Amino acid sequence: MDIYHGLDEITGKYNNSVIALGNFDGVHLGHRELIKKAIQLADRTEGVSGVFTFDPHPMTVIQPDCSPPLLLTKEDKIKILSEMGIKLLIICQFSQEIARLTPEQFVRDILVNKLAVSAVVVGYNYNFGYRGSGTPEMLTEFGAKFGFDVITIPPVKRDDTEVSSTLIRRLLLKGDVSEAAGFLGYYPFVISRVVTGDRRGREIGFPTANLNLQESILVPANGVYAVKVHIKDKIYNGVANVGIKPTFKLNQPKNLEVHCFDFSADIYNTRIKVEFIARLRGEKGFSSVQDLVTQINEDVKKAKLLLQA
Repeated sequence: MDIYHGLDEITGKYNNSVIALGNFDGVHLGHRELIKKAIQLADRTEGVSGVFTFDPHPMTVIQPDCSPPLLLTKEDKIKILSEMGIKLLIICQFSQEIARLTPEQFVRDILVNKLAVSAVVVGYNYNFGYRGSGTPEMLTEFGAKFGFDVITIPPVKRDDTEVSSTLIRRLLLKGDVSEAAGFLGYYPFVISRVVTGDRRGREIGFPTANLNLQESILVPANGVYAVKVHIKDKIYNGVANVGIKPTFKLNQPKNLEVHCFDFSADIYNTRIKVEFIARLRGEKGFSSVQDLVTQINEDVKKAKLLLQA
């Protein structure tokens, strides 16, 4: 997959591109329909399939106070898109200048003059141009004017519920990771580097890997989860806690700590991937460390049964 982090460097390089347009936060099942359609159409027309997206999320520039937390880091989004088989990814920096483009200027200056699209694929609720005033219907009209095709994908549903990033965020804020996975097409995950913790887990018999969390990325609600942990080229079952360790009253920022079953290697400073499979319980404080240990033993027992099912 060819990746471009700007518009100037791609100008003139392609003349038959089929581009899926959108933010693609989460690259969920709805996004995948757009991208699959772009790939299919490009294959039929011997074109180049691609995705055009903005970074940062436009809301962080237009209305920073209303900008939603993201489901994926830019790096994770790139990896998932690459695995889907697109040939071209254009990540355009969103700015006030771009925000001021009228819908027709966006189409003419970017889609036609810069990307030379032969076709674009969008969702039914796609908007573009100044204050999001452009619609798929307007895009179809501009396509006829400038000579490219427009394919609009209707709502994608799962069990009669429309797939959307907003819905997935709502599920994650409740800790419902298994339901969120049904709309994402994969289990929610965090990839981060293991940092030094307070070693309390080791002291009570449950050594943990501590991971810092990015404030801009949404993680599931505070609580305990059954997880799968990718360490180098192996996958381990485990339990994870998202939260602030209320039993120890450390007054620390939200973090993620993971205990892997049957694992004892030193992985400090290693990047690992934690997949959230199911929520076991909410986070709560305990009156004694022994009560906490008893509960963790129950968590581990429950997680092992669930993950081996």
